[in-house]
Amino acid sequence: MSRLEILAPAGNMDALRAAVAAGADAVYLGYAAFSARAGAGNFDEAALREAVRLCHLHHVRVHAAVNILVKDAELEAVCAVLRVLQDAGVDAVIVQDLGVVSLLRACFPGLAAHASTQMAIHNAAGVRWCGRLGLSRAVLARECPIGEIRRCAETGVEIEAFCHGAQCVSVSGECLFSAMQGERSGNRGRCAQPCRLDYSFDGKRGAWLSPRDVCARDDLPAYLDAGVCSLKIEGRLKRPEYVAVVTEAYRRAADAAEAGCFAPADADERTGLLQIFQRGGFMRGWAMGCEDAAVICPERVNHGGVPLGVVTESRGNLARCRCMTALHDGDQLRIEAPSGDVEMIYAGPETAAGQTAVLRLREPNRALQGCAVIRLVDSEQLRRAAAVSIPAIPVTGECAAFPGEPLRLRLTDGESEVTVTGEVVQAAKSRALTAEDALRSLGRLNDTPFTLAGLAVRTENAFVPVSALNQLRRDAVEQLAAQRATAFGPKREAPLPLPPAAPRTGRAPSLVIVRRAEQLRGLPGDLRIAWRPEDWRDEALEAGLAELPEGIWLHLPTVCEEATLEVIHGFVARRRERLGGVVLGSVGQLGLDWPVPVGAGMGVPVMNRRAVALLQAQGCAFVTASPELSGREAERLAEGLPVLIPAYGRVQLMVLHHCPARTALGLKKGHAACRLCDRRDPRSLQGKALTDRRGAALPLLRERLPEGCVVRLMSARPLDVRKYVPEGYARSMELTDEPLLPAAGEAGWTGHWQRPVE
Repeated sequence: MSRLEILAPAGNMDALRAAVAAGADAVYLGYAAFSARAGAGNFDEAALREAVRLCHLHHVRVHAAVNILVKDAELEAVCAVLRVLQDAGVDAVIVQDLGVVSLLRACFPGLAAHASTQMAIHNAAGVRWCGRLGLSRAVLARECPIGEIRRCAETGVEIEAFCHGAQCVSVSGECLFSAMQGERSGNRGRCAQPCRLDYSFDGKRGAWLSPRDVCARDDLPAYLDAGVCSLKIEGRLKRPEYVAVVTEAYRRAADAAEAGCFAPADADERTGLLQIFQRGGFMRGWAMGCEDAAVICPERVNHGGVPLGVVTESRGNLARCRCMTALHDGDQLRIEAPSGDVEMIYAGPETAAGQTAVLRLREPNRALQGCAVIRLVDSEQLRRAAAVSIPAIPVTGECAAFPGEPLRLRLTDGESEVTVTGEVVQAAKSRALTAEDALRSLGRLNDTPFTLAGLAVRTENAFVPVSALNQLRRDAVEQLAAQRATAFGPKREAPLPLPPAAPRTGRAPSLVIVRRAEQLRGLPGDLRIAWRPEDWRDEALEAGLAELPEGIWLHLPTVCEEATLEVIHGFVARRRERLGGVVLGSVGQLGLDWPVPVGAGMGVPVMNRRAVALLQAQGCAFVTASPELSGREAERLAEGLPVLIPAYGRVQLMVLHHCPARTALGLKKGHAACRLCDRRDPRSLQGKALTDRRGAALPLLRERLPEGCVVRLMSARPLDVRKYVPEGYARSMELTDEPLLPAAGEAGWTGHWQRPVE
C-alpha cells in the first residue's frame, strides 16, 4: 500500500458518496445480511454492485463486513453472501467467525480477508496467528497501546487501527452484556448498548461504562511511525455529513504527515470535529495512554456539542443568549437548565459572535439566567458538508474525423485508455467540422465522472453531425468508466464448491474453572480442572500453583500484552510437568506454540462446526460453545465433537481496560502502578459491583497483569443449566465467588436456554 489508508464508514449509499468525495482511500460497509451493524442501512446486491463500481471508478477500495458469529444452519447462506461479494468485486471481507474464515480459505482463496476487531486480536502473537491463517490484515482491538501496535506491525501483517469515533468499552468480540441481559447479541449485530446506561458504583450514579469518543487527528505521525497501514473511522450508523467532515479532516492530516508538513488541528478544525459529533469531549485513546477517568465520561452519553453561549436574560419562554460563535437559522441547541435539558431548533436571523440572540422555547420550558447553551447541530456545517462532491476525473483525448474513415475518439485518464469509432465520415458540402465544434460536443462531460483536460482534434473537410459526436462521447465515457473500475478492482478466481462439514471426532471431559484452591473441595474426580488466577505476576503464579494439584490446567487471561503473554508462556514451559494444559482466553493466543495441550475457553467464541474443525486443526483438544446458543443449538454443535457446553457460572459480560474504582476517584494516570486492591484500600475495586436500574449487582473481578489490571464484569447471577444438559455431553463450569460448586438448580438462571439469542 503506497500511503496511509483513510478508511471511512459507509452505512448507506449517501454516506459512501460522502466518503469518496471527502478523499477516503477505502470504505467499509455491510451487506444486507451477516453484518455487525444490523441497524445501519447496509447494501443489497444491486446497491452493493453500484457501490463497488462507483468506488473503483474513483480508485477507492471496498471492504465488506461479514463480521458476526454464525450458526451451522446459516453457513450455506453465508457462503452465498461471500459469492455475491466476490462477484461484485469487493476488495476484502472483514470477518470474526472462525467458521467463516474456514469457508473463505476453502472456497474463496482469492478473496482477501481481514480479522475484524471482533476477533479481539490485541498483540503480536495474535497477529502472527492471523497471518498463518491467511488473513492479510488485522483490525486491532481498540485498547492496544502504541508500543503494542508497533510490535504487531513488525510481524509483516497489515495493521488497521481505529482513529476516530465511538469506542466499545469492552474488548470487542468478548462482550456478552447485551446478549445475556436482553437477548440482543452484539456478536450477532444487534447490540442494545447497555454500556451507555447509568449504573451505581460505590454509592455514585453514572454511566460508568460509557467511553468518550476518540480523536487521533493530532497523533497521526505516531500511528505512521508505528507501521499502521490503515486508519479506521468509526460510524456506520452516522449521517453522511459526519462521514464527510471526519474523513476530510483525516485525509488532509494524513497527506500533510506524509509530505513532512504535518501540523496539529487548528481551533476551527477541532471545533468542527467536536461539533459534528462527540461524547464527553474527545480522548486520545488507549493507544496514546488514556486511562480510567480519561476514558470514561459518566456524566453524559449523548452528543456533547460545542458551547454557544450563556443565557443572559430570561422572560417567560424567551431567553437571550450572548453568542460566543455565530448562530445560524436551523441550528439545534440544548439549554442545560437545572430542571433538565431543553432542546430546540433555532429559527431566526443569523447572529454573529459577540451578539445576542433571542431563543424562543416551547411551553412550558423555561431557561434561567446563567444556563449554558450548547449547539448540537450546526446547520451551516451540515450544508457545507452536504455540498462536498466527488471530484471529476481529468481525461485527455484525441478526435480524428477524415472523409472516408470512421469517426474516432480516444480517451485516457493516464492509466486506462479506450478508443471508440462511429460511422464513416462524409465530406463536407458546405461548412466543415472545426476543432471548436468537436470540443463543444465532446467536452460536455458535466453529467459524467470525468472532466476534459485537453482534446486534440485532427480533421479535414469533414461533415460530422452533432448527434454522432454526442454518441461517440457517450460510448467513450461508458467504456472508460468500466475499464477504469475494472482495472482498479481485484483479480479473482472462481469460487470453489462448499466443502463438507467437520467430521465427528469424539468428546472431551467436563471442565471446572476455579480461582482458589479451596474451591476444589468436593469436586468429582472425573472432571478436568482449570485454574484462572486473579494475579498474573510471576511470583503470584508460582505461589498459587504450589497450592494446587498436579495436572491442573491454566486458564489464560482474555487479553494481555505480548510481553505478559511471553512471561506466561515461560511459566508454562517451566511448570509443564505440573500442568495438564492451558485453556485459551482468546483466539490470538494460538500464535504461540504451547509446550502442553491446549483447549479453547469461552473467550474463543464458537457457534458452528467449521469453527470447531479449524480450532482442532490448530491443535485444540476441546472448544467451548458460545453461551449465546440455545440449548438445542449447543447440543447439535456438541454432538460427536469435543465441545463443552457452558452449564454453570457467572457469565463474563465484558472485559474492561478501565477500573471503575479509579475512574470514580478521577484518576487518569498510574493504572499499571496502582496498588489500591493490593493494599485492600476501601476505595479499591475489591468486593465491588455495578448495580443496574433493577437493583441487580454485577460483580467486578480484577485480573492483575504486569501492565495493569483488566476488569471482568460478571452477570448478577450464575447461569445454571446443568439439569438441562443431557447426560454424555461435556460441560464447562466456572466458580468465581462461590466457595463450592452448588447442587444443580440451587441458584442461578437459565438465560435463553429455551430459545436462541438474536
